[in-house]
Amino acid sequence: MNPTLYDKNHILSIRLSADGFSFSMLDPSGKQPFLYTPVPVDPSISLTANIKQTLAHNEVLCGNTARTVILLDTPRWTVVPLELFEDDHAETLYKQCHHVVGGEKILYNILDRTNAVIVFAMEQAAWQLTQELWPGAYVYASVSPIINHLTLKAKPLVPTTNRKMYVHQGRRSVDIVVLDHATPLLVNTFSSRNVADSSYYVLNLWKQLELNQLADELYLIGGAPANEELATLLRTYVKTVVVVNPKAEFNRSEMAACEGVPYDMLAFLHSNP
Repeated sequence: MNPTLYDKNHILSIRLSADGFSFSMLDPSGKQPFLYTPVPVDPSISLTANIKQTLAHNEVLCGNTARTVILLDTPRWTVVPLELFEDDHAETLYKQCHHVVGGEKILYNILDRTNAVIVFAMEQAAWQLTQELWPGAYVYASVSPIINHLTLKAKPLVPTTNRKMYVHQGRRSVDIVVLDHATPLLVNTFSSRNVADSSYYVLNLWKQLELNQLADELYLIGGAPANEELATLLRTYVKTVVVVNPKAEFNRSEMAACEGVPYDMLAFLHSNP
């Protein structure tokens, strides 16, 4: 990646995950190609130390971009209705669902399309470092752009009565979003080691929410290798199970054609050009 080709008019997206970092550079004008780079991390050191180590070998991350966004891949988040949220009480709301580890910064994303707020935590030192390196960079929980993207695409052109469940499989977790038209009925994440775990959570929530096996729809998103296996299991119980191809979902764009780009990064760039 040649940093001289990218300037303050480009969008730098940095994704931080325990499984590895990655970053992309997008030229909204389309004059320069979309570039994506995965970066391995050292699990024996902190998030902050890994960021510093990554910077030392990727000078493009220090360029003058017009907009820098950080995507934090974390299962430690909670969703709060916007009408009940007050920023002064974000930590209290977070503590109702998660234990706060020492040295954590409580952050939140307001999802205007759903009238909801995602409250999450980030290592304090890592957050401070990102703000020093990229002043004004906004930090998103990785689930936030996924919810925004799904609610945007779920708005029907004509009224419908069916509801939709979206399932996004990660390496260690599964995110599940259930929408009635574009209104979230449920948003949650669960620890999942395999397809059996994911199918258990999907079918359990399907039953709890009293979704219709014949009329309502289930979509497996994100392009996970195990999606086809999961679909085979779920089709025994649900009539409409669709494995969504990310390339088709994102209009066969250049970034969707780029191998390995995480679904949350695609969702953010597609919904926030």
